[in-house]
Amino acid sequence: MARPRQFDETEVKTALRQVFWEHGYEGASYPDIMAATGLKKGSLYASFGDKRALYQHAIASYDQEFIGGAVKMLRDTNTSPKDRIQTLFTSLVSAAQTSQGRWGCLLCNAAVEQSPFNPDVEKAVSDALSRLRSAIKSCVKDTPADDKVELIWTAYFGGHVMVKAGYSKAILRSHRRQVLSLLS
Repeated sequence: MARPRQFDETEVKTALRQVFWEHGYEGASYPDIMAATGLKKGSLYASFGDKRALYQHAIASYDQEFIGGAVKMLRDTNTSPKDRIQTLFTSLVSAAQTSQGRWGCLLCNAAVEQSPFNPDVEKAVSDALSRLRSAIKSCVKDTPADDKVELIWTAYFGGHVMVKAGYSKAILRSHRRQVLSLLS
């Protein structure tokens, strides 16, 4: 008779996200993953699958929490479009020069590191980025930035690269100010 699971699946997926976000797919080792999750290799395989499947869980967890949260915020019509875009870009300023901020965006990292080699990762990244693009489009509809969706969208993900590269909060504030000027 198999033993019942003795772990919190959400906590394990959060731990997986942290490991892959910090180290990337190639840099994350099974000892790193086992230490973060508190599970042995056999339990990880039995519950979640191989390393690629673990990575997919990490991407899905990031997508749900971070992209899902941003999409919800961008679609909240109780605040102005400019305030919503400001909140989105303020998250970059807040991330600047923090250890987790320096990890960059897990989706950006996955797009560069694994999307060219793994169609499942490519689809997960593309779907998440498209949902955020759609939310930005909905947010800025009928504003002076209505025709600047791609610029705002790419500026946001470019901002993540700037954070990962160690750009200062002052530069990121300037980046945010320039994007906000599109809505005036």
